[in-house]
Amino acid sequence: MRSIRGRRALRPLLVVLFPLHAAAADPAEDIAERAARLDQLVQALKDEVIELTVEAQSIENTVLVPEHLRVSVYLRVDVAGLLLEEVSVAIDDRAAEVHRFDDRDARAMLSEQAARRILRATVGEGAHRIRLQYRARFADDTEEDPPVTGSYEAIFDKHADDTDLEFTISRKSRFGDELRTSMKQWRRLP
Repeated sequence: MRSIRGRRALRPLLVVLFPLHAAAADPAEDIAERAARLDQLVQALKDEVIELTVEAQSIENTVLVPEHLRVSVYLRVDVAGLLLEEVSVAIDDRAAEVHRFDDRDARAMLSEQAARRILRATVGEGAHRIRLQYRARFADDTEEDPPVTGSYEAIFDKHADDTDLEFTISRKSRFGDELRTSMKQWRRLP
């Protein structure tokens, strides 16, 4: 008997609390919906910022380094375990541009077909001298081992549009320890 009276006493309380619970659920859903819309808006803004950054970089490259004067220098490493520490590139009598590699970047260069742009410069049409020097170490070298160094010098012909040069550090032979550096000049097909 007592439990029936308790249930009857709770009934008006439940009738009063149920609308409050329903009202409280709506704002929670509304907040979740607003949060989802805000998240979508933030993501859209991030995408726009990336797009604008790429566009601005393209405009900056075109203005600062016009295509008809542009030379891009890329580097590849085809020697297992050779970790670059520093590379310098100089064109003609200009000061060398130095690029330093941290351990992560040096290891990334070892992945198959990895090439990294190490210089973008402006030069006029015609023949130009380019010098590349590098310092590296092997992954299993100790602190007492001397660094691996190398250099390469060549003449390249700058044509009317942008010019891409690719340097590759590789072994002279499959079974030897001696390293060599080679250069390719990429040309656009007409």
